[in-house]
Amino acid sequence: MGERDDGDTAGCSFPVGAPRFPWLASPIRLAGLTIPNRTVMAAMSSVLADEAGGVTDDTVAYYRARAAGGTGLIVVEFTSVNRRYGRAEMRQLVLDDDGAIAGHRRIASAIREAGSLSALQLHSPGQHADRRTLDGLPFAPSQEISRRDGVTPTTRMLEPAEIEELVADYGRAATRAMAAGYEAIEIHGAHGYLPMAFLSPLRNRRNDAWGGDFERRLRFPLAVIKAVKAVLGAERPLIYRLSSSDFLPGGLSLDDMVAIVPHLVAAGLDAIHVSSGVIEGTLDRTIDPMSAVEAWRFAHCRAIRAVAGVPVIGVGPVRWPDVAERGLAEGDIDMVALGRPLLADPDWTRKALAGDVDAIRPCTNCNWCFDRVLKHIGISCAENPRAGQENHMPAVGGGAGRLALVVGAGPGGMAAALELSEAGFTTRLYEARNELGGGLIASASPPHKEKLFWYLDYLKRRLAGSRVEILLDHPVEAGELAAQHPVLAIVATGACSQALPFAAGDATRVLSAYDILSGDAEPPAPGPLPTLVYGGGETGCETAEYLAARGHGVILVTRSAAQQLARSAEMMYRKHLRARLQGNARITVVDNTTITRVEGPQVATLAGETAGRIEVAWVVVAQGRQPGSPLGEGLAAAGIPHALVGDVETIGRIGDAVHAARAAVSLLAAQVADQDAGHVAAQAAGHITGQAVGQVVQGVET
Repeated sequence: MGERDDGDTAGCSFPVGAPRFPWLASPIRLAGLTIPNRTVMAAMSSVLADEAGGVTDDTVAYYRARAAGGTGLIVVEFTSVNRRYGRAEMRQLVLDDDGAIAGHRRIASAIREAGSLSALQLHSPGQHADRRTLDGLPFAPSQEISRRDGVTPTTRMLEPAEIEELVADYGRAATRAMAAGYEAIEIHGAHGYLPMAFLSPLRNRRNDAWGGDFERRLRFPLAVIKAVKAVLGAERPLIYRLSSSDFLPGGLSLDDMVAIVPHLVAAGLDAIHVSSGVIEGTLDRTIDPMSAVEAWRFAHCRAIRAVAGVPVIGVGPVRWPDVAERGLAEGDIDMVALGRPLLADPDWTRKALAGDVDAIRPCTNCNWCFDRVLKHIGISCAENPRAGQENHMPAVGGGAGRLALVVGAGPGGMAAALELSEAGFTTRLYEARNELGGGLIASASPPHKEKLFWYLDYLKRRLAGSRVEILLDHPVEAGELAAQHPVLAIVATGACSQALPFAAGDATRVLSAYDILSGDAEPPAPGPLPTLVYGGGETGCETAEYLAARGHGVILVTRSAAQQLARSAEMMYRKHLRARLQGNARITVVDNTTITRVEGPQVATLAGETAGRIEVAWVVVAQGRQPGSPLGEGLAAAGIPHALVGDVETIGRIGDAVHAARAAVSLLAAQVADQDAGHVAAQAAGHITGQAVGQVVQGVET
């Protein structure tokens, strides 16, 4: 463990018997506030406010859960200082009138009662305001013109009087935040929002007191800092969140921010919170994709910390306590910001400080949460259906002495088995393959998706510590299930292969992409001839990259245009996946082309830009899979209440399967309870449909 000569732990040697992560566990002082450990919940949009920007019961419960998990400082999500200038989304919190104080007091009180400290992030979106929250165009430092026609304005330039009004609005919002009981304030000056837009030479092209050179571009953020700090005084901390770089040509670089930070600090800051990227152009540097290397921002944090003179909060991204501890010990950061990890596991800090790392439900950067925010749906997590739904998901019970069966040990099946076991059911989990994981293995196997194995390992550990009876290498039919007289069953066997989309004179040369990625088929050895991958969806693109990494020359044939490769993939991950495909010398993309026949080592391609016959060693098909299982019909015939969960019902993402599993268990357990009570259940002996499960999920989450 390294030592350093800064902060409250200067020259500290931790004694024998210290916590496993002593830097993470150590307190730190910001202004007059002592924070009990070095963890900070980063502000994240939750979409849990009402449409007027008011605090709801769901908002309060969401923050209470994360505070109860031991996080040192909770930074409550971005809150509008003046809705007249627009909000970033329809359900963004507001604090621009005294009537909003009572709602915020509920959040601050819940965080305090749960044992944590609270800060509120103040925000003005500028050009990134949601048009639905405005009358007219968004406001910005300078007028922006549409790139499409070069004429139509897309923003309106703020007038000097409006700028001064906004500066005062930050101060007024800070006053209200203190009245609500928050202990600190964070100014959102990152990601291209208004303070950063004023700093940027790309966005601020004014030539007046608020822009024109370095000093004048600084004026707005400095004025905001001074206005807020005047409210807080010396005892209550002011944090400033910034982007270390916007990663745009001609924009703000790390060198620029190193020059800017001392000016910001001198205006009255007590801490700097380092993020990166901007919404328009480099959002993937803000919302990290699964391929992002853990803690890649720490180098930026270190550079800013060297000139800041105040503690630096760093968002790594960090997923594991040892990574946070190393960053703290080596002097990259003074506090670690956790965003999505606290969605996956609100008890991350408590488990870390107890040394119980194996119990942490890991965030895999799958961006399920961000996809929901884009769709204006309340925050949630692929792995943790309770995130954002704390008021709507009471524990399932009533299983004592009852047998429940689960078929299929993919993510949905494993999640369902754990839920049933926790509810007291005697639970048996059947899996036809000789290992747990199912479709989760196929999802985790391509390059840069290894983080999904974290989740698989977590589920395996949970199952090993549970009372679930696991039967591997055990394909099962409905008759065997019915003979055990279970009170309910979950079918989570995954999707099935589809018929080949072309004629195959030599089918031995044709392999399934899914089988290769899942380990059910050995990947072929590379040779002098290329391997053809047929299918330009996410699986096809990943399989091409997987084979290229093993030495294959790959021809990726897609029926669509190259611009549509992996079009259903998560947007941040897709951007990086497509860039890697384009830059991979082993992969050639052939678009707008179909295969009509495979004959020996010859493949005929027709009806496209590349028609003719090409020699290949293998054809790997990634043309999608289809839902369905005969188990459902057999269970229905036997009168066993059951549900189909995951890809066996509807092809989707891991989060779809996990959320459906939780909803199905809840519905079926309630049905069993109704039967016990002598009630006539609508589906007493039938199949709970995917639509019914989906309605429960949507009813809770929208």
